[in-house]
Amino acid sequence: MRAVGFGVVCTLVTAAAHWFGGGAPVGPGGLASAAMLTSAAAFLLGGRERSMRVIFPAAFSAQYGLHDFFGRIAPEAPAVVDPDMPTMVATGHSGVTMLLGHVIVALLSAAWLRSGEELFCSVVRRLAARILRLLRCLLVPSREVPGPAVTVAERVLVPVAVVTTVGRRGPPAADSL
Repeated sequence: MRAVGFGVVCTLVTAAAHWFGGGAPVGPGGLASAAMLTSAAAFLLGGRERSMRVIFPAAFSAQYGLHDFFGRIAPEAPAVVDPDMPTMVATGHSGVTMLLGHVIVALLSAAWLRSGEELFCSVVRRLAARILRLLRCLLVPSREVPGPAVTVAERVLVPVAVVTTVGRRGPPAADSL
């Protein structure tokens, strides 16, 4: 589940960045293929805790692979200038800006994979457990077990010493010195 979640999120973020960076929108088939490939790679690296020395190069490779894949199936869109919208500086699909963008997204993906997604999955598991518990309470009728009748509590005698003893912590009061 974690690998699929990671693959889908990374694919959608990369597709959005591809489109925002000047590429054509990626179609549903391309998104599904990219998500499956990214999820499969994340699944192969999963199963045990990895260090950032392993995660970052893998995330950067996934970024480069998705960049190349999206560049092939959805090449750059023609520039459209809309006077009502702020324009974005077109940098193309090469150069230092593109490399820096991929490094930043790979670092964010690696940091998420290292710690954030585990936290997210634990929250999802807890939420699912509570929902299942609620559904079970709603769907399965509870059986009422007859218990002893509730009676009025009897008076309990307390020794006088217990009632009149006062415990104090700290230094003695000034008037008792």
